[in-house]
Amino acid sequence: MSEEKLSHLIARTILRVKYGLATDGEKRTLEQWLEGGEERRRIYDRILSGESWKEYAALREDFDRATDYGQLQSDILQSIRLRNRRRSLRRAIVWGSSVAAVLLVGVLVVARFAREAKPVVPQPLAQTVPAQPQMNDKVVLVLSDGEQIVMSSLAEDSLQVDGNATIRAAERALVYGSDKSRQDAGGEEALEMNKVITSTGGFYSLVLSDGSRVWLNSESSLEYPVAFGSRERAVRLSGEAFFEVARDESRPFYVMVGEVETRVLGTSFNIKGYADEPEVLTTLFTGKVEVAPLKDVAQKVVLAPGEQADWNLRDGEMQTAKADLERVAAWRNGMFYFDGEDIRTLARQMERWYGAHFVYQLDEQERYTFNGYFSRNDSLQTLLKEFAYISALDFRMANDTVYVTPKIKK
Repeated sequence: MSEEKLSHLIARTILRVKYGLATDGEKRTLEQWLEGGEERRRIYDRILSGESWKEYAALREDFDRATDYGQLQSDILQSIRLRNRRRSLRRAIVWGSSVAAVLLVGVLVVARFAREAKPVVPQPLAQTVPAQPQMNDKVVLVLSDGEQIVMSSLAEDSLQVDGNATIRAAERALVYGSDKSRQDAGGEEALEMNKVITSTGGFYSLVLSDGSRVWLNSESSLEYPVAFGSRERAVRLSGEAFFEVARDESRPFYVMVGEVETRVLGTSFNIKGYADEPEVLTTLFTGKVEVAPLKDVAQKVVLAPGEQADWNLRDGEMQTAKADLERVAAWRNGMFYFDGEDIRTLARQMERWYGAHFVYQLDEQERYTFNGYFSRNDSLQTLLKEFAYISALDFRMANDTVYVTPKIKK
């Protein structure tokens, strides 16, 4: 196969994996390609990160020679449209415009770097950090002695901290050494705690000492032991995170979010529990979890894959329902996804990611709803224009404040 055809094939496959369209055969092809060198792993990571295509504008000529971008974009968008054929035309239009910008990023990067590779042992795809923001996000690691390390200010090199953890600056990930020796010894001495805090626009990934993987959304924090004990694994979350918990039947894994405790053995799930939200949502992707409100454990529920537990903080009621997994995981894939959310729900997400403050100059806020996909790598100004285009609202931005008003009928 020629280099041009290979570049086209790999670009297309990575993007199909990113958007959940890849077949098993395509995934195997990508795994084999990743075995070809460290540079290829970097390409894969950068495409998933959704980096700004403007940084690679100078490579457009090379890109055009290496791939038929128009056809590539058309093929993938058509696949997405078929998968979402039951969604409204308005939602499909928004999706297409948002995804096209991300597709351009991926293919430009592949065309530039696909020919440079050095042998390296690949890591599983699940270990890769997904989309990361393009702004100057702030991520802080708080060590057990209170020392604070601003992660986003670090250079691309790896940095050893506290003797047991490595900050992989280039990957925006924090990886802890195994706690197996402590587990084998049965040690239950006082646990040494660390904490990662993401501020507005922040995103970060951690690998805990038991091998569990955690992705933190913006304005969130996770407190956890540097090494877990031999009886249980417990962490405390504020905000939103996606967990891939390493299975260990001898040590249950607990996530505490406010008044809600989630207990697992080995599974993947998303928890959303912001202080300014009216509920704590636990959504199960794989495995099985037990969710219980500490104030009323009789309302404990056990979730099956695809289900969501909703603990309403106002009325103290626990409910379960089928979940839209694509919508729940959108933030982890670098997207905003709205499916009938009102303007207040949309605004809270914009405020956490962009640091803006929304002021409503309208009545009946709940009647203004939104549908569609939007890239978290777009500027707030760009998104406001899109929101205005698909709704009956106008958005005016002054400094860090967004004024929301009804459109004036002409």
